[in-house]
Amino acid sequence: MSEHMLVHLNVVRPVGPFSASHPHAQYFFGQLPLVFARAKADDGMFWHNHGARMPDGTYGDMGDLLALQTDQTEDNFHILTMAGWRDVHAMHRFAYRDTLHREGMKSLRDWVDRSEGPTMVMWWAPKGTRVSLDEGWERLHLLRQNGPTEQAFTLQTRFAQPD
Repeated sequence: MSEHMLVHLNVVRPVGPFSASHPHAQYFFGQLPLVFARAKADDGMFWHNHGARMPDGTYGDMGDLLALQTDQTEDNFHILTMAGWRDVHAMHRFAYRDTLHREGMKSLRDWVDRSEGPTMVMWWAPKGTRVSLDEGWERLHLLRQNGPTEQAFTLQTRFAQPD
């Protein structure tokens, strides 16, 4: 059995002006507690973390976002969700087979800005490691700059779990 876990970071940046009263925002923030509860109960997940990266580079929690109003996409924050998983199969099963999560991704696909490049990155870390959102952000930028490598890869181009 490997001494490593898969870490993934997923980034959502809303398209267009943001307001907590927007129907997509209400749906997203209403679904989050339900999805997080299901993720926490999943036996393939070791831990999860979430927060927001503000346009100025600082980090906040999800509650900080509800008070924000923006005029355009460039003013928007990035919503970050990160988790440590047993392996790729456990992460894939939850992300794409859990009905609530899958339906949420479908419902919000037009609300996510993809103009900056990939919105998800994965890498292997020693089990028990708690990774910061800032490290996840750095890994995402490695992927965007260099394409898939052992340090930052995708579901489509992934690297084997270390022994």
